[in-house]
Amino acid sequence: MKLSDLPFQPMGTQPGFDAATLEAFVSAPRIAVLAYTKRDGSPAQTPIWYLYRGGKIEMLTSTTSPKAKALARNPRVCVTIQDERAPYRAVIIDGTVAIEDAPVEGGVGRDLAIRYFGRMSASEYEKMTVEENRKTGLSLLTLTPTRVRGFDNHRIVGAGLRVYMRLREMIPLPRTWF
Repeated sequence: MKLSDLPFQPMGTQPGFDAATLEAFVSAPRIAVLAYTKRDGSPAQTPIWYLYRGGKIEMLTSTTSPKAKALARNPRVCVTIQDERAPYRAVIIDGTVAIEDAPVEGGVGRDLAIRYFGRMSASEYEKMTVEENRKTGLSLLTLTPTRVRGFDNHRIVGAGLRVYMRLREMIPLPRTWF
């Protein structure tokens, strides 16, 4: 089941994603924000790398981390994936995570490093982190989505204006002048 098979709930009056755009957006290498509940019941959030495969979101964490311990107690989570550039888009996914041991080398960790750094840099990243990961262990968090919502403001802004909005960020003058 793909994420786009769930009913999409637009937020407020903003336009929602269509199925193809939703799948492409979530498949792109963005940073997600994972929200979960701490032992005392208070909310916690953390930026996290992710892979979207087979309709699920895969993430890694240290087995000894407070996050892994909190998720073992309460597997309900919310993940936000957003585009921080105008005209802004975001997908918010609710669901539950299953936790299992992950290999310290290769596997999802390698796939994530390649996704975010490329092949050459991923090898260097893996060399930097393998010893720490051997000490703490790695846990694979697999999010099964139950609800998806968000907004896609690209649907209300034409391509020309989107290009202008992106170029405007590169001009070394105050943005309010444009």
